[in-house]
Amino acid sequence: MKPPVHVRTIRVEAVEAGPDELEVRGTLLDERPRGERRWEGDDGGRVIHDMTVTLRVRYPDFVITGARGEMASHPYTICPEALPPLEQLVGLSVARGFVRAVQERFGRERGCAHLTALILAMAPVVKQGAGAAFRGEHDAPRDAADLWFINTCQAWREDGPLHSLLKRGDSLAELSSKRRPPRG
Repeated sequence: MKPPVHVRTIRVEAVEAGPDELEVRGTLLDERPRGERRWEGDDGGRVIHDMTVTLRVRYPDFVITGARGEMASHPYTICPEALPPLEQLVGLSVARGFVRAVQERFGRERGCAHLTALILAMAPVVKQGAGAAFRGEHDAPRDAADLWFINTCQAWREDGPLHSLLKRGDSLAELSSKRRPPRG
């Protein structure tokens, strides 16, 4: 098998930043394993993009309270001009309409496709991180605002098995893959 011509790696981490705030840091790394030189300022290295976006997000409304970015590697000298507009994320909620709002602010000629892809990859981690940080992974939700995850996937579809168990106040443990015996 031939080596890949392009490899993208995205990593996102969520850390508690206070009693009701998360700091979510995402990195995007684009590499050319063959090391072809094809862009401005290329020194023959493999890394094309090495970008980081850090968001501070308030819980429980998922509103972004801070946004900043860095570019350790980029193909063109003008690429870092895409960083200051990240401030437009402040005030947005990482909830319904977030994808559209990000596309309107940074899509196509208005921003950087790589930063946009990274920001969109970070959004689900904000919610998953908040669930782990502020509710605990096995705690029952306290009110309707805590049910943000309903209809986020087939497992959490409205009135599906998980939602039904939750509404009845039953334990989700019986459906946890960590508790099932191995198949086979």
